[in-house]
Amino acid sequence: MTGVISLTAAYFCVATLYFLLIQKPLFGMVNSVTAGERIKWSDIVKVYRHGIVSDFIIASYVTAIPVLTAMLRAEITGINLQVVMSVYNAVIALCIGLITIADTVLYRFWQYKLDTSALAYLRTPKEAFASVPAWQTAGGFLAAILAGAIFFAAAQWAVAVTLPIFPISTPQLWELISTPFVAILLLGILFVLIRGLKIRPYNPSIVYFSSIPFLNHWALNPAYNLIYSLTTRDEFRGKFRHFSDEECRSIVEPLFPTSGNTQRKLLRTDRPNVLLIIWESCGEEFVESLGGRKGVTPNLDRIAAEGVSFSRCTSTSFRTDRGLVGIISGYLGQPTTSVIRYTRKLPNLPAFPRRLKEQGYRTTAVHGGELSLMHISDYLLASGHDRLVSLPDLPHKRKDVPTGKWGVHDGWMFDMLLDDIKKETAAGGNWMMTFQTLSSHEPFDVPYNKLENPVDNSFAYVDEALGHFIDTLKETPAWDNLLVAIVADHGYNAPGAVVDRQRYAHIPLVFTGGAVKEPAIIDTPMSQTDLAATLLGQLGMRHDEFIFSRDVLADSYTYPFTFHSYINGFMYTDSTGMTDFDNVADAAVKGADAERERKGRAILQYLYDDISKR
Repeated sequence: MTGVISLTAAYFCVATLYFLLIQKPLFGMVNSVTAGERIKWSDIVKVYRHGIVSDFIIASYVTAIPVLTAMLRAEITGINLQVVMSVYNAVIALCIGLITIADTVLYRFWQYKLDTSALAYLRTPKEAFASVPAWQTAGGFLAAILAGAIFFAAAQWAVAVTLPIFPISTPQLWELISTPFVAILLLGILFVLIRGLKIRPYNPSIVYFSSIPFLNHWALNPAYNLIYSLTTRDEFRGKFRHFSDEECRSIVEPLFPTSGNTQRKLLRTDRPNVLLIIWESCGEEFVESLGGRKGVTPNLDRIAAEGVSFSRCTSTSFRTDRGLVGIISGYLGQPTTSVIRYTRKLPNLPAFPRRLKEQGYRTTAVHGGELSLMHISDYLLASGHDRLVSLPDLPHKRKDVPTGKWGVHDGWMFDMLLDDIKKETAAGGNWMMTFQTLSSHEPFDVPYNKLENPVDNSFAYVDEALGHFIDTLKETPAWDNLLVAIVADHGYNAPGAVVDRQRYAHIPLVFTGGAVKEPAIIDTPMSQTDLAATLLGQLGMRHDEFIFSRDVLADSYTYPFTFHSYINGFMYTDSTGMTDFDNVADAAVKGADAERERKGRAILQYLYDDISKR
């Protein structure tokens, strides 16, 4: 039993120290020039502090086999532990050596971490190495062998120092019984280190901390990124193909005009400060002014009446990961996967915070929960947010800070947001903030008790917090030059309820703030993906790279329609009606119409082709 514990601890420490003392310094020294700016010692400390989680994960992976081998050796003394582990160490050392050097060398050319895309070159090794001088190829392999040899030597040492602890003769009965239980416990600990204890398993975004991509990539263990990428295959290329490329383009491009002249000015200024509030799950049913129940969100209704309400806005999809990209990048949601999972594609997506940043805006994203879930932190950084504020940055363990399953509740977060806005405004210059709520999410355990229905009560809680926030904000100097855009990420569908997709997809979109000229209702059918182009149009900025976002107030928006995707299906709505189409059945579930089906199919083909190229 003691031998199992000792070998596990020694092997885990050896693997972790290899990444800390060999892999990370090597990657940093070779590639630091790609950072584009001077790296401070504090940045390096953060690289190690945030990145060690992914190092622990790989150390846990490679330690699992030694645990099992040690358990068998403790039970069966005839097993030659040194021989078995020498073979294992050689295989693992070779793999880690190759990954270390390949990631370090290729990063200079690719600017992203080693992933499964590198495996494609192994299919044609002759062509892959044709443009590389022989001496560079040989040097790379020698470096990989050297790196692997270092790991091999350290791993062999771990075995050698723990081998004397194992029993030489037949073990005692209590050891035969206790050793498997100890091994299972150790494997459980390794599993927890790999998966984490949070609601969702770890993903590479757990190490992301900086707006400088290189620092995030430096922190991320290359073996972990490679293993994770094996679980996220490219699910875009060649999907939903029904037309030739030319025909598909001829159908889709006229549907999404990227130019035009804004015909209606909603704002007093071209350069307001911008606060984007993304309200979790706030669908039509909670908003009376959109046809929903009375008394759930009276403050939102009041704010909409005082500002500009886009009363016929549709969500692009059914989950936060799609909705977030739809709002910020003006990018359509995908029915079979989510582009946010493919971190190396994210910098290639358009994003209006990045456009504002180019115009001198300071950019911040705020959320009361964990931004590492669903790669949200990766996306927010890639989309141009310089600073992220989330649960680890908040005093969530204080008794006076209300927390729930997902993090700090929105009432407290709105108060914190107000303080941040005052500071940003006092600092001068333009700023933009993205705030994502979380309290109106199951299990709906909010610090509020006004409505009997717990779901309605949670939305009423957020609504009251929002109303208090807006009313207080009006009394500050920040209000005069502020545009507040309030939009839902998607609607809410009660478990077991019959899905009404049109009601589910119908969400609020409201402009308010001192920068808004006058109250108005815009009843043109639109999508949350149109927020990006419409907002940039109001600021006099181009938006031609937002290929799925339309300025709904421009003269080019002559064919209003909406496109909403759900799990392997889509809903296409225009003035002729609505078609709900099931991709698996390859038939309309509701509202069959050849022309609407044709356009919806073409949009999906165009969307997936575009993602595959990014």
